[in-house]
Amino acid sequence: MSQGKIVLMACGSFSPPTYMHLRMFEIARDYIHSLGLGTIIGGIVSPVHDAYGKKDLVAAHHRIAMLKLALRTSGWIKVSEWETQQSGWTRTRVSLQYHQDTINNNLATMNSEAPSWLPDDILNVNSIDEPDNLMVNGNQDGVTVKLLCGADLLESFATPGLWSDEDLETIVGRHGLVVVSRAGSDPGRFIYESDMLYKYRRNVTLVTNYVANEVSSTVLRRLLRRHESAKYLTDDGVVGYIRQHRLYGAAPHTEYNILNDNYKQDVVMTSPEEQTFKNILIAIRDKPTIIDETVTVKRPKKSSFLSIHTDSVSPTIDNIKPKMAYIDKVPTNYLPGKAVKITSDGKHVKHEGGGCSL
Repeated sequence: MSQGKIVLMACGSFSPPTYMHLRMFEIARDYIHSLGLGTIIGGIVSPVHDAYGKKDLVAAHHRIAMLKLALRTSGWIKVSEWETQQSGWTRTRVSLQYHQDTINNNLATMNSEAPSWLPDDILNVNSIDEPDNLMVNGNQDGVTVKLLCGADLLESFATPGLWSDEDLETIVGRHGLVVVSRAGSDPGRFIYESDMLYKYRRNVTLVTNYVANEVSSTVLRRLLRRHESAKYLTDDGVVGYIRQHRLYGAAPHTEYNILNDNYKQDVVMTSPEEQTFKNILIAIRDKPTIIDETVTVKRPKKSSFLSIHTDSVSPTIDNIKPKMAYIDKVPTNYLPGKAVKITSDGKHVKHEGGGCSL
């Protein structure tokens, strides 16, 4: 039976975020859609307030920045800063209710000042290209925000004093849980042994992750603290940010770290200043399809083995017109990669051999 329109929301420290934090969203969405259990229209990551007081919890602005770096390629998961902007720590049930009320109120009133974390499907609900089928009034039931979590959080419900009955009643009964567990675990048994969870078992969706991924924030912090590689465990931008700000005892930025972590905080690469380079224009005959094309090769005057180069070798684009040097006739004995004619600082020099390898 379909549960209608759903927004998945994960609450936690995210200090730092890992790939598994984000994979849970993808795994859960695929499972719910494949079984027709509902329609996922968005995902929200809500980091806790600094007052939560957990060990190794860095300041909220750092955690938000790292989450945004990790999610920059996602088309449907967004970061909500609401919890971090409150006067203190906020209970999970309160955060779930706030986000659900805000989404449905926006659907009802079409508020022009919608928060940035609002799912795109909500922001575009009045698109002329799509039917308006998310409305709260009429025959539509609005959107339900469900708590997305791992099996460890589910088991924490049994810890005395950690969760109040009111919290559990609201979270499980009113919103619902989507639990992603690893193969071999048995969250179903835990639900069976809990009276509260068993009462609302229809509101608990169990998703098994068969692709093992044991990476955690604890593991990441340990590697960074020991100055070991954390590459491929989280986004390169996150690792670079941690080193740049020396979080978790990580080593500061060095040329070695840059090369090994391939840190690119900015998605768009910028070219060096033109005056610091010599433009070398080479006519090439590597392939019949590019006989008459000219390529631009930029090289720094001085290079270092550990420095990052933004050298480019690419066919000339119509809207980018470098200074051109054309060859009237290419010798029949020309070999690919051999420089034929070089223009540098307005002076023409002819080279018979060597050249730049393309």
